[in-house]
Amino acid sequence: MIKSGSFENYECSVYSVDLDITSPESGFEFSLMETGYDGSWKTANLVTISGVSGYLFDQSGNFFGGFQSGIPFNVKIYYDYDNKTFSYDLEDVLMANSLDVTGYDVFETGLVNLAMFHKHGDSSATVVGQGVKS
Repeated sequence: MIKSGSFENYECSVYSVDLDITSPESGFEFSLMETGYDGSWKTANLVTISGVSGYLFDQSGNFFGGFQSGIPFNVKIYYDYDNKTFSYDLEDVLMANSLDVTGYDVFETGLVNLAMFHKHGDSSATVVGQGVKS
């Protein structure tokens, strides 16, 4: 199942993502995205965090931690619009810094305005975003 929610167009921003995964073997994927219309509707993944079989990965496939069924955890994503990079932490411990954003050139604006969560079972994600509006 896919769940999504929109934000105002943010440039530099921070997203606090609380995840509770009830089906670790099936995995999940959480993305911060940009949407827009240039004759047809398009979306571009800017930042993606995923998990499968209890392991967490960033969009480059880098392993950065683990999770257990039914035990909530938090990932904070720091989006640097000016440098087209992002950083993230797991439970307030920095995991990666200044990674390149993907999908930035689809609209040439790179503004985060959508969160998308691919989930299985009763898994949930809560996102609080704040930042500089474009």
